[in-house]
Amino acid sequence: MRLLWYSNAPWTSSAYGQQTALFVPLIRALGHEVVICAFNGLCGGTLRWKDDITVLPCATVGDPYGVQMLAAHVREQRTDLVITLTDIWVMEPSALKGLPVAHWMPVDCDPLSAMDAACLEVSQAVPVTMSRFGERVLREAGAQPLYVPHGIHEAFLDPGERREAARERMGTGDRFAIGINAANKDAFRKGMAEQFSAFARLHAEHPDTVLMMHGLPREAEALDLDALAANLGIGDAIRYTDPYAYQAGQVGVDYLADWYAALDLYSGCSLAEGFGLPIVEAQAAGVPVVVTDAASMPELCGGGWTVASEPFWNPAHNSWWAKPLTGEIHRVYEEAYQRGPQYQAARAKARDLARQYEAGLVARQWWKPALEALEAGLP
Repeated sequence: MRLLWYSNAPWTSSAYGQQTALFVPLIRALGHEVVICAFNGLCGGTLRWKDDITVLPCATVGDPYGVQMLAAHVREQRTDLVITLTDIWVMEPSALKGLPVAHWMPVDCDPLSAMDAACLEVSQAVPVTMSRFGERVLREAGAQPLYVPHGIHEAFLDPGERREAARERMGTGDRFAIGINAANKDAFRKGMAEQFSAFARLHAEHPDTVLMMHGLPREAEALDLDALAANLGIGDAIRYTDPYAYQAGQVGVDYLADWYAALDLYSGCSLAEGFGLPIVEAQAAGVPVVVTDAASMPELCGGGWTVASEPFWNPAHNSWWAKPLTGEIHRVYEEAYQRGPQYQAARAKARDLARQYEAGLVARQWWKPALEALEAGLP
């Protein structure tokens, strides 16, 4: 097949950009031609990536996701199938109608988001879900999804003993380090308030703790994390990734592998996740995790804890998320800090879960049959 891959450019540091960089070469190795259509990370020109992979621009003034250009790209590139990797509710579905489209899509609401359902109804695209949770929710909504999970770079699975060197480079020293890797894009979804509050309680009891934040303290329409930390009295206990390097896309896989290796616990207690890539990346480094007992998060928790939650109504999607309970997060932080038997068992199990999501394995085990099924369904 000749595929048009619609997502972030492969050199961007977003999760979608990372997945594009991982899987486009692997899908080509399966025998398919792939052209990338980037609505983020490229504007006003066409580039060649890795010498021979074409990357087309997409976003235009008035159409930031470039959906209106897709039909022209399909025609000019003689495309058999478009694979989109983004939140589908941001797309104008009428522009997709009549095009051969498969959405590799996150599902983080239960039941299915009303906006996702509307896009699928109009576009008639084939959903490819990245979690078993999403597969269930889509089936309950009447869809027939395929399943392909996200994958992680093999560098995160480095079995070498890099922990002590990583802790020195990251400056955690002898402190108990909890990490959060999350784009600070809105006020609620990543559970920043709940996790910061739980850490404040832990830090008051154990001053030898540090919160490592891979994300920006301030972004438009999101929380002011500096103000939140100041209110909780933990400003001096938080370490952010260098903001310039983060924004300029200069944070590579090696840095992130060290960042994870320097942690004692990864905290991924979001209100909703379509997949939750950092949860798997942390476990690849042998780091136990704590996640909310909702959406895709429990299926990714091989070594660690799930915490109880309460329903959270999302009016934009007319559906439900799950708000983690701050007291439960603090309880797990305290248990992990004590490094007891459950903590040691979680550390031992973590890498076993992560190995299931190595990108090469995902391409062979899940992308290959999914692409065969999609090709068989083409007109």
